Amino acid sequence: MKPDQTAASQPLDMLVSSLLYLMTRYNHHRCPKVHQAIASHLIMLRDHPGASYSVAMVNTARRLANEWSAAAEIPLQKVATKTPLTVH
Repeated sequence: MKPDQTAASQPLDMLVSSLLYLMTRYNHHRCPKVHQAIASHLIMLRDHPGASYSVAMVNTARRLANEWSAAAEIPLQKVATKTPLTVH
């Protein structure tokens, strides 16, 4: 996705597909630009209106966005408040 795109501008399935592709690519080639793209995509997933139906998805995206962004030194836009996790 282009940097000026927002979470809501992409279908959720396209965002998740892109994220999975980037993570697979990063596993083979530890490129810093791919790392930054993963962090950005996780932030978009966290903020995507279509992901809000799943607390687990939002929590996972938030936690992963925190980890990947810290490692990539990317500021977390609109940092979500922590939501307690429930385990079933």
